[in-house]
Amino acid sequence: MANAQVGRRLLDNGTVVFDLRGELDVAVNDALRDVLEQTIRRQRPPMVVVNMRHVTFVDSTGMGALVAGLNAARDQEVRFVVQEVAPFVEKQLRIAGLYETLVQAQGS
Repeated sequence: MANAQVGRRLLDNGTVVFDLRGELDVAVNDALRDVLEQTIRRQRPPMVVVNMRHVTFVDSTGMGALVAGLNAARDQEVRFVVQEVAPFVEKQLRIAGLYETLVQAQGS
């Protein structure tokens, strides 16, 4: 992922945490979508957490990758949580009408 960095941690309870940094755009869309979907489908963790505290930009393709992750999680009955959204990213998600779907999907 050229403009973004993805850190991945496994917690003791089996939760997989992705710490995202940088720009989530067309340059990283496929790679981000793949890592989220493959983790969910292959490992079936009890929960996937996407931490976006250090994301500086997100466009529609980056949002699409997150929605793909959410959909994969729902299909596999895995809880999917987007958290610590940076202010600019929160604004973009709200404009797109996805804030409630992604960030408040915590009960999924």
